[in-house]
Amino acid sequence: MCNIKRYLRNLAVVLALAAFQSGTLQAQITLDPAWRVSPDTSKPGFIWNYFSNGDGANTGNSIDRAERDLAGQATDATGALLPNLGDPNAFGTAIAASAPANPTNGLLHFEIPGVINLSKADGGAAGFVTPDELEPGLNSNESTDGQAAEILTYITLAAGTNVMVVNSDDGFQTSSGPNPVDAFGKVTLGEFNSGRGASATGTGTVFTVVVPQAGTYPFRTVWENGGGDSNIEWFTAKPDGTLILVNDIANGGVPAYRALAAATPLPPYVKFVTPLAVPRQVEQSRRNVTMVLADGSTAVDDNSVTLTIDGQSTPVTKQRQGNLLTVDTGVLPGLHLAGEAHTGVLTFKDSTGAYSRTQQWTFYNLENLILPASPVTGENFDSYPESTSPADTVPPGWVATNYTFRETPGWDLTDITSDAFLDMVIISTNSVFPLEDEVLLNDTTQTINGIPLTNGWMSGNLLFSASDGRVKADPDGIRVGQIRFVVTKPFNLSTVTNPVLTFSSAARLSSGNIGEQMTVEYSIDGGTNWLPVIYMQNAATVKLSSDGSYDALAMFNNTNSSWMPRWPTPGVGPLGGSFAAMIAAPISQALAPYITTRNDGVAARKVEAIRLTQASKQSDVRLRLTHIGECGWEWGIDNIAFYDISPTSAPPPPGQPKITGITSSGGKITIQWTGGGTLESTTSLTSSVWTSTGNSSGTFSEPQPATGNKFYRVKM
Repeated sequence: MCNIKRYLRNLAVVLALAAFQSGTLQAQITLDPAWRVSPDTSKPGFIWNYFSNGDGANTGNSIDRAERDLAGQATDATGALLPNLGDPNAFGTAIAASAPANPTNGLLHFEIPGVINLSKADGGAAGFVTPDELEPGLNSNESTDGQAAEILTYITLAAGTNVMVVNSDDGFQTSSGPNPVDAFGKVTLGEFNSGRGASATGTGTVFTVVVPQAGTYPFRTVWENGGGDSNIEWFTAKPDGTLILVNDIANGGVPAYRALAAATPLPPYVKFVTPLAVPRQVEQSRRNVTMVLADGSTAVDDNSVTLTIDGQSTPVTKQRQGNLLTVDTGVLPGLHLAGEAHTGVLTFKDSTGAYSRTQQWTFYNLENLILPASPVTGENFDSYPESTSPADTVPPGWVATNYTFRETPGWDLTDITSDAFLDMVIISTNSVFPLEDEVLLNDTTQTINGIPLTNGWMSGNLLFSASDGRVKADPDGIRVGQIRFVVTKPFNLSTVTNPVLTFSSAARLSSGNIGEQMTVEYSIDGGTNWLPVIYMQNAATVKLSSDGSYDALAMFNNTNSSWMPRWPTPGVGPLGGSFAAMIAAPISQALAPYITTRNDGVAARKVEAIRLTQASKQSDVRLRLTHIGECGWEWGIDNIAFYDISPTSAPPPPGQPKITGITSSGGKITIQWTGGGTLESTTSLTSSVWTSTGNSSGTFSEPQPATGNKFYRVKM
């Protein structure tokens, strides 16, 4: 198996944005001048709010886990709240110690006057710039597992395109907006949502922001470390690729401040919501909707909180702890699939009644697998022997094709480099265990019919695509890796009205390797045309649109000759070189809802469940499985099953977004709209750049422009 360090060593030190591929890249975001603030220039630096608990249930590498920790929602396997084990007296580069966490699952609060160049060891040598400074709050008596921090600051930026770089071990997310601490008041600029090691080669995650008007803007960076080494550095980059730490004024860095010039009244806000308030699928799903409301200058009126999901009033439980109110639906009944979109509407008031808020948003990643006792049809591979030759790598009637580099000639199911693994292959769980035992270890937090899915989720035989080092760069530049296609025989769903496909998917995609993809598509016309089921990508390949959805065109059409596998075709030339070449469905932004992240962790090994709407009453339904990679990694597939399950409830049809009013009063302009969607603005109708306000509540206010024009639209 290839080592991720090999990938990191080979990346160029100079930042070439057009070719840079490490990390989740956000579409270029324009900062709205209305977000500008007046900082307290006597208080340079950053706020560092910190949580640490290495309980085994709190070590996942995800922004979702970090946000849960920061909202006081970290729990052990029994659901009990975990305390913050950080050390308030270990303040490192901060100006002073923190008060103890209050409540015990709350945060430690530090103020850092300098830069963000932090690691687990004071004077350590992780990342680009060494020595490092100690992460405030790090408890020398505890491990670095299960860390989370939020970095709050106000950064002064010049007009034009500004390039930022975050180098982190593990993940991070940087956002700006009218109120980045509000789950609905932020716009994501860049993130890496998985585990990784800190790079020492000058190549973190790059993202760009356009600043139409110079000024000071609010920023929030969430950082998490699941386990092992930990590190975070925050830079801006010069045009020549030189990295300068934010607030390193002596070396030409941009100024950052940890406070505003004057106290500004803050209304109650939404600190946290899960499933994440993003219009895309992610690696982890939830069976319930949970949100945490935070008191501002005035408190939340707990009794005023209401929630509807898909137009249905939803009962919730409310629990107050200090200045935070947790609102939870409990497990939502019926079948819910992670790839289905939902609409939530939250309302609440403050304790004075003078402030009220209605927040509407679209979210995915709500999953509750309630399945019938038996499927209509399917395949578990147990009625076939293990493959013995290229003729029986897949079941009869299935077709396997590969463009996999030949490494060790000869058939040997005990040797992962042998010809036995050129194609996907039928292999027993006993045989796969000594090769890649991870495929048998799944996410046991996932439930089916309310019962946690144990490690017996795969048994007998499975279809397996092996991990190895099959990479070859030919003299003509064609990079051949692992390229495997399988088309199944027809499944008869002529009696099925509401088809739902499930399968056990042991996916492992290296979070630092861009040339990997695992996909499933389906056809209802004998394979002439193909429709999307699921496109699994890792954190290194994800690109986001300005509204937070996946940018399917940028992801699939991206070509990188250095890392993307290709294959030679006589008389045609090299094919491949992009994910689009491996996909049979028409490439368009319409594929975005079917994209989801899967990385090299247990959270990626689960039962996938997808509704196949167009397969209803069809007698010839075929699946197309694709695994591409270079340097790995493996994919195990078992228990393919088709069920007939009616939707739990039909969500109301989306309304057409419509601006219903624009008023001006007291130097502020207020825009109101109906039908959902997010408000965007531009200063010229001839411009192609629209700036998201990050607001989808149906009402938005900002200072009226002193000069010039401003135009608004609502985008779904």
